Amino acid sequence: MSELNIKPPADLNHAEHGMNEEELLARIAWFYYHDGLTQGEIGQRLNLSRLKVSRLLEKGRQSGVIRVQINSRYKGCLELENALLQQFNLQQVRVLPALDEQNIGLSTRLGTGAAHMLMTLLQPQQLLAVGFGEAAMSTLQHLSGFITSQQIRMVTLSGGVGPYMTGIGQLDAACSVSIIPAPLRASSSEVARILREERSVRDIMLAACAADIAVVGIGALGQRRDATILRSGYISEGEQLLFGRKGAVGDILGYFMRADGELAESMTIHQELIGLSLDELANIPVVIGVAGGAEKAEAIIAALAGRRVNALVTEEHAARSMLSLLT
Repeated sequence: MSELNIKPPADLNHAEHGMNEEELLARIAWFYYHDGLTQGEIGQRLNLSRLKVSRLLEKGRQSGVIRVQINSRYKGCLELENALLQQFNLQQVRVLPALDEQNIGLSTRLGTGAAHMLMTLLQPQQLLAVGFGEAAMSTLQHLSGFITSQQIRMVTLSGGVGPYMTGIGQLDAACSVSIIPAPLRASSSEVARILREERSVRDIMLAACAADIAVVGIGALGQRRDATILRSGYISEGEQLLFGRKGAVGDILGYFMRADGELAESMTIHQELIGLSLDELANIPVVIGVAGGAEKAEAIIAALAGRRVNALVTEEHAARSMLSLLT
């Protein structure tokens, strides 16, 4: 609902003659916002053209005669979105309202928000590249019908079939999905190099580089045992602790970032991964990061600061924590 700070006119049937501009602006605003008249109806009542009414409404907003106050639980989210847009120069951002109980069904809600964003961005038959993670897979689940109807093609951004199946497994059998036929992490950098040079792997990775839009999850060291990459067995708890000591705060596609968004140094895992690098990911026109929860705030900031993603779907707790860390 909206509240308008407009003083009601004394005579609603008064014509334009004899009014100063401020009174005319107030009268037009009252008719438009309070009485719900169209601009054409206001013009007829005040003997003005529709274009003149439109220009006066805009002038009233700019001069402060008209001030709109939005009373809604979404108001705070809109303010947070605007703050994040300005702070990080993002292409798109969506902040979901917080629930009373933090993180209940969080991945599901994030997936719904990301799916809605993708529906506004994707064009028929475009190529969507997808990273692993609960929120990213929830996005696919909520996007399933759209993918089918719009003939969206899909490709994975990394190796590893298992982490993708909760999302890809829900898609229509007729959907075009290309999966990198390799593990996410090889046993050594040499094995990873050999696998990346395999034609079947290389061709799909090249296809992923040509995607129109990508959607990725953002992991955080603060998640501890809840981190997807840990639960999937790609890193150990000991490695997770070691990565933290080396300055890592989070990861995208298994690449661990420092707080400034740069890759953490001296980490052999980065040479053992099979999939697009973060530099290759950044060449995709739109890269949507999907992550929420206050514990991910530092990792999300790192992803944005390093320009690893240029669009974001998050929720109120994470957004407020991010802005608090930045002040």
